[in-house]
Amino acid sequence: MVRFLYLLVGAILLMPISSVRAEDVVYDRILVKINDNIITQYDLNGKMKPILAKVKGRQLSETEKKQIEKLRKQTLEQMVSDALLEQEIIRYGIVISEETIDKEIKGVKEQRNLSDEEFDEMLKRDGLTLEEFRGMLTKMFQKQELLGYMVHSKVLVTDTEIQKNYEERREDYVLDKMVDLAIILLPSDISAVEIKKRIDDGEYTFAQAAEKYSVGPGKEQGGSIGEVTWGDLADDWREALVGVGIGGVSEPLSVQGKEALLSPVKMIEDRIVPLEEVRDAIFDRLMQEKREVNFAEYFEKLKQSAVIIYMDGFGEPENGVSQ
Repeated sequence: MVRFLYLLVGAILLMPISSVRAEDVVYDRILVKINDNIITQYDLNGKMKPILAKVKGRQLSETEKKQIEKLRKQTLEQMVSDALLEQEIIRYGIVISEETIDKEIKGVKEQRNLSDEEFDEMLKRDGLTLEEFRGMLTKMFQKQELLGYMVHSKVLVTDTEIQKNYEERREDYVLDKMVDLAIILLPSDISAVEIKKRIDDGEYTFAQAAEKYSVGPGKEQGGSIGEVTWGDLADDWREALVGVGIGGVSEPLSVQGKEALLSPVKMIEDRIVPLEEVRDAIFDRLMQEKREVNFAEYFEKLKQSAVIIYMDGFGEPENGVSQ
């Protein structure tokens, strides 16, 4: 199901031109011709209106003016792209049923636990009518279906590619070493130096000393606090453990204002995440990368085969013409 958040983010720039009042239009002229379609100043004003409303009445700096002009050109380019895709949608006769839109809206309401009235109120706050929202959903599904047919269905990721990518990015799958750690946290009237000496002399094992003297966690389990990633240990803990073998005892250190002793029960050195654990993630990433490449190639061919004329030099392509 398409996340409603993405729909709301795109709502402003996808807002239909019909929502722009005639009295807000200063002038109307053709900016771009795309095959048999045109984009006018009126259309662009409609897309830019929510953005310009935020700076209305302000004295803009030169930097802000340049940013708005850049955004205006980017918006126009997006409108050209949308027009090309919409022409492809018409060409291939892609139709989205009312039932599909009804189902999507129902899903949005259920996901956000909204009644019909609450949903309508939310659309109203975003400046949308129900029909406008349905139109946005329809266009979105049409584009998804078009790209699914023209781009996504032609993408294939093989096991060989996954294996190769795994090997090439092997460093990304190295896990930091871990230590299975035990601790003895001592009360103020017991010396950590004395307890360490007793353990080193074999009078107690670390686990026995933890059960007898520790006031810290896991004393009934020999002071075990479980596996901890080496990099997550505090600096003084790592320093205390340097050179301490498995089952050995660290020099005393201060923990939470008390003397403490540490013992590495087991050390798990740097490991490589098995391929099977990351296969799906690699597959998804390679699929996305290939889809982006395929889309760029598809869209470039679409632009090259189209007649796109930028009027009065308004636009990016050289000579104002792409065909």
